[in-house]
Amino acid sequence: MLIPLGGFVFGLAFPRWWGLLAVVPLGAWILATNELEGNIGLWVASVLSALLACAIGAGIALRRLHSRSSM
Repeated sequence: MLIPLGGFVFGLAFPRWWGLLAVVPLGAWILATNELEGNIGLWVASVLSALLACAIGAGIALRRLHSRSSM
């Protein structure tokens, strides 16, 4: 629950599309520290990274949509 919430807040705080690059360190950290066997660790890292990317993207999109409607 903290990954999507944190990603959404990050997207609201830093409304630039390059903010999606924040997904890379999380995925790399999960891959480096997981103790799961086989491709399960890769699958978990990719799903959690995709979840974070969607949350950050939603925060960015909401902030930009809000700034456009204010004009």
